[in-house]
Amino acid sequence: MELDQSLSEYSRLREQECRELLRLFEELGIATAERVYAPGDVVYREGEYGDGLYILTSGVLKLFRPYSATKEATLRLLNNWDIFGHLAFEGETKQRAYAEAVTECRVTKAPKIFVERAIKRDSRVAFKILTLSELRLVQYEELVKCLLPRETEVRVANLLPLLANKFGQPDGGGGMTIALRLTHQDLAAMVASTRESVTKVLNDFRSRDLIAIQSGRITLKDQPALEILSRD
Repeated sequence: MELDQSLSEYSRLREQECRELLRLFEELGIATAERVYAPGDVVYREGEYGDGLYILTSGVLKLFRPYSATKEATLRLLNNWDIFGHLAFEGETKQRAYAEAVTECRVTKAPKIFVERAIKRDSRVAFKILTLSELRLVQYEELVKCLLPRETEVRVANLLPLLANKFGQPDGGGGMTIALRLTHQDLAAMVASTRESVTKVLNDFRSRDLIAIQSGRITLKDQPALEILSRD
C-alpha cells in the first residue's frame, strides 16, 4: 500500500513537471510535434538515432528488446506523462530498445536540436529534464526494491497490484482487470525470473481463486490476499 501511494505521488509530480516543461517550450517558441499512434505502431526501433525527447501524454506504451527470432522481453510499461527515448547531448546516441504503442497513444516529441536550443536559452528547461529523469529513476528503484531479492511468488504478488493500480479497470464484479495483454514472458522480464516460474505462480494463484486470466488479461479477484503474500 505504501508503495502504491508513493508511485501515485511520483506520477502526479511527473505530470506536473511534464506540463511545465511543455509550457516552457511554448514560451520559448520551441517547436514540438504531436503524433497519435495506433496499437502496435512503432515509435522508434532499437539502434535508431536518438533524435529527440519523447513525452507520452496519453495511452500505454512498452519498451522492449527482442532476444531471439520470435521472443521479446518487456523492459518497461509507460503510461500518461512518462518521458522516454535515449537522448545524449554530446555526439550521437542510439535508442536502446524498441518503443511500441500498446493502446492508442498520443506522443509529443521535442527534436534534440530544439531541446539543446531551449536549454541554452533557459536553464529551467535543463532542470525540468533532470527532474523528470530523476523521477523515472526513483520509480524504477522503488519497484526493484519491492520485487528483489524475493521468491518469484512474492515478486509476482507485488507486481500484479502495481500493474492494476497503473493500468486497472473495474470488472464489475469487485475485481480489477489489468487492461493489457501480458504474456508470461513479459511478466517474467519485469520480475527478473523465468517464464516457467511465472507460469507456475500464475497457475497457483488461479487455483486459489486469487486471479482470473482471460484472453491474456489478468483480473485480480482477491487483492488483499495478494498484498498479504507480497509481504512474505
